[in-house]
Amino acid sequence: MIANEGDLELYSQILPGLYMGGTDEDDVVVRARKRLATVSDPRPFDAVVSLDAYTLPVGWHVKELRYAFVDGALDKEQIEHIELVADWAFVEWKAGSKTLIRCLAGLNRSGLVTGLVLLRDGMKVEAVIDLIREKRSEYALNNDGFVEYLKKWEGRGAKVEQP
Repeated sequence: MIANEGDLELYSQILPGLYMGGTDEDDVVVRARKRLATVSDPRPFDAVVSLDAYTLPVGWHVKELRYAFVDGALDKEQIEHIELVADWAFVEWKAGSKTLIRCLAGLNRSGLVTGLVLLRDGMKVEAVIDLIREKRSEYALNNDGFVEYLKKWEGRGAKVEQP
């Protein structure tokens, strides 16, 4: 599926069952032009993580976890919530749910959480970053603070405290 802007697809498969993506401009609260979801709509994902406050909810019978945060510096409280979101996404994905992690553009916030999911699965951080950029976009994870957090996380194998 191609987004309305540029050539970046709306979502990309990172590994089997694990997807990373953005939000179509028609699925944003301030621009919504489509009808509300109905029970009989197709269900492309079993579980969705939404990381943007303006993204419309997914349809019926799809588990969704929402936590909006900015694509910028993160504080300790945000990090605690992001870690819980990554835990949830990891559990859903490993249980066999087709899982989408999305933000607005589908590059940084979704990249951070997808990276944390992959680290929980035992991947090395450089392989995680390379895989996300290969499968999603060379511009994914261009937030240096997010990349640094992933590197520190791998080094400690757990949550990292921010200054």
